[in-house]
Amino acid sequence: MLSSSTNLGTVKNCKESSSQLNMSYIPDDILLNCLARVSRFYYPTLSLVSKRFRSLLASPELYKTRTLLSRTETCLYVYLCHRWFTLCRRPTKSRRFTLSCFRPSRTLTSDNILVSVPSRNDFPYYCQTLTAVGSSIYMIGGYTAYIHNKDSPRVFFMDCRSHTWHEAPSMQIVPNNPRASVIDGKIYVVEGSSRDLFGSLKYSIAVFDPKTQTWELVESPGAGIRGAYISNSLVTKENIYFFGDKSLVYKPSEKIWEAVGLEMHLLHMNLWLDEIPDDGYCEIDNVLYCYRLKKVLEWYDYEEGAWKVLKGLEKLPKLPTGKNRVSLIQCGKGKIAVLWDKKHAFSSETRIWCAEILLERRSKYEIYGRVEWCDVVLTVPRSRFFRKQLISATV
Repeated sequence: MLSSSTNLGTVKNCKESSSQLNMSYIPDDILLNCLARVSRFYYPTLSLVSKRFRSLLASPELYKTRTLLSRTETCLYVYLCHRWFTLCRRPTKSRRFTLSCFRPSRTLTSDNILVSVPSRNDFPYYCQTLTAVGSSIYMIGGYTAYIHNKDSPRVFFMDCRSHTWHEAPSMQIVPNNPRASVIDGKIYVVEGSSRDLFGSLKYSIAVFDPKTQTWELVESPGAGIRGAYISNSLVTKENIYFFGDKSLVYKPSEKIWEAVGLEMHLLHMNLWLDEIPDDGYCEIDNVLYCYRLKKVLEWYDYEEGAWKVLKGLEKLPKLPTGKNRVSLIQCGKGKIAVLWDKKHAFSSETRIWCAEILLERRSKYEIYGRVEWCDVVLTVPRSRFFRKQLISATV
């Protein structure tokens, strides 16, 4: 007669064998239907289940199914030290995704971590600006080898569904230190540094249509309204603003240039007096959010022409000061992601923090944020010089 422990072991082994046997008989289309309903946040962990799961999770059919089921979601990516990372759930006691210099923090108790993106082919070593359209992340002015102080018209993009890189048609002009923004599904590339732009160039904006993979150029404004130089540009409210000795706006929906009103002058002065980097602000539902020198997140009230504190963030850790230390990006409907680095006095590591905040407008003059989660998502060597760039894609 078998002991009770032996019986339990036999039953357990039978259940495991039965589960493995039944799994092999499930058709791929049914498994794809199930996997498509699971958040992509968990895909790195699910890929550890079996070779079959890894194959299905990497298949184009999975993302076609997700689209058909309306299960696409916003995924966060970070470009750091010429490596790509994406936010996911921590695999259980696994170091499968770690690298020698970059790893999830040992002290991390949450499941939110940045893992290395397993790119399936070579990607540009350097780029001048990043932006995303749908499931593709574009590197504007990219190089396959690092070249100092040289502008490039080349454009590359990563398909975030398969993490494969492709080269798009090159720009027709080579803008100096370009900035890229997406308006109505098209990429607008403008100059990002001070120079005699309108006086020396016939074309000041390059526009890329990802659907047709074609570029077109926007003519500079007429001599009657353009100034001698520009100092900064800003994309907000689906328009492109240029600030200098004269301030102008280009409206893509109407394809016209106009002079800028006083309210935008005030915004420009308040924004760039604090030397905000390109990824230090973002726009969500026509509201501009920004991290400024006061170590708090703020939003801009266009009616009053003033910055206001985003309330309700008492649980958010104290943010650092300094340019390029804090990045903001929209991460889904009504949500904002914040990424920052923090050095510890008694540690040889720099910790990369990330928080996801749900936004809520409670009145015409008040916007609150609720911290949904906030964690250390990666550690890097403290002595290593780096600049991080945060981007989001819909997959």
